[in-house]
Amino acid sequence: MIYKFLIQIVKAALFFFFKKIVVTGKEQIPGNGPLIIVANHPNTFMDPLLIAAITSQRIGFVANASIFLNQFVSRIFSYFHVIPIFRKKDVAPGEKPDNRQAFSKCHEYLDQNGTLLIFPEGTSYYELKLRDIKTGTARIALSFEQWKGYEGNLKIVPIALDYSDSIQFRSVVSVTVCRPISVHAFKLAYEKNEFEAVSELTELVRSELGDLIPQTSGKEQEKFLVRAHQFYTAFYAPKADLNLNPKQSLEVRNQVSKALQFIRKENLDLYLDTETKLLLFFELLKEEGLTTNVISDSISPKKGFLVYAINLLKYILLFPIYVFGLCANYVPYMLTAKIFKSLKLDIEYKAPVQMITGFFTFPLYYALIIWLFRLHISTEFWHSLLLFILMPISGYMTLYYYAELRRFIKNLHFDFFIKKDKKEVILNLRGEILENMEEARNYSTVASGSSEN
Repeated sequence: MIYKFLIQIVKAALFFFFKKIVVTGKEQIPGNGPLIIVANHPNTFMDPLLIAAITSQRIGFVANASIFLNQFVSRIFSYFHVIPIFRKKDVAPGEKPDNRQAFSKCHEYLDQNGTLLIFPEGTSYYELKLRDIKTGTARIALSFEQWKGYEGNLKIVPIALDYSDSIQFRSVVSVTVCRPISVHAFKLAYEKNEFEAVSELTELVRSELGDLIPQTSGKEQEKFLVRAHQFYTAFYAPKADLNLNPKQSLEVRNQVSKALQFIRKENLDLYLDTETKLLLFFELLKEEGLTTNVISDSISPKKGFLVYAINLLKYILLFPIYVFGLCANYVPYMLTAKIFKSLKLDIEYKAPVQMITGFFTFPLYYALIIWLFRLHISTEFWHSLLLFILMPISGYMTLYYYAELRRFIKNLHFDFFIKKDKKEVILNLRGEILENMEEARNYSTVASGSSEN
């Protein structure tokens, strides 16, 4: 009962925190266990919350033993069926982690038709790649089937999590459920050679997740991918804009990632030239305070004055709503950032901490505003109810207004105030990058075609 109640709270919090949650293949999750869900782990506590929110059955968790801080915390985790797994850094130097008891608990939970969530990367980092997959999931699954005489009917369901920005409020996240893997299919391989069977099952999980997650080999390459995706969706595939079509946009980012990996391997000169020009292009935009959509939205001088006059009037008329939304939401919003900063946690914890704290700061602040409203303005119930409804709505409108106003100012700057020679440099650079991208696209198409022949 408590679990179901908390899941409803989690769903509400996720709804307000994310701009869009795109779930694909949810129907492939079996309605009950025994089941192991495996997922990549870019966003600490947000990842298990997202998966628990889309899963109908109750989920148990396998987690690092380091989070079991004290007896009180351990009791809470025990209620939620969190099973501790010891890593090398969780034990004293020179000691070898002993997880036999943990494996036994996993077997007992699965034997009750339970569903376990495991993050086989073992750690969580804010980066665009799938890290090395540990073999623990495969060992738990195969040893369970052996324990059940290979009649346990255990399934493994990989789930790929892909965030547009895993630490940013109002970002987009894609949750893709892969087809279930039958552990029974590895019976003969496991009986023949346990090590090879574990490796084979682990590689299958890695392959399923890796096909759906962008891959980079470092921060510089990650920066290149992010810029390439922004540029590509702005000028090459505008219908795949993140705000217009989040699912397609994140799929495009994965495709761009694969294309970059291919070009880097097969045509390094083209890769490096594109990288240099792309990063220079964004550096020039940064110097002028511009973004890609500003250039793609550029208005002709003949119509510019009329269009800008109409938009300016719109912003003037909507300004009171912006001010109201700011007054009603700025304090609790900033409190979440202050709380995270005061905790001095790693950046990977930013999103879940802000979401959880926001779930308390916003209602409390709204309650304070309503109390003051009833004390000094009106005690009518309907007036208070209307105020309560308007505060969160105005908050979203304020975010929209702020983003659109910034875009308006940048458009104005680009069309009328940026120096002509610098504008030509930016536009020429854009053309050269587009030519490189077309060449890269043709090159990869020809290369893939010839490899098939």
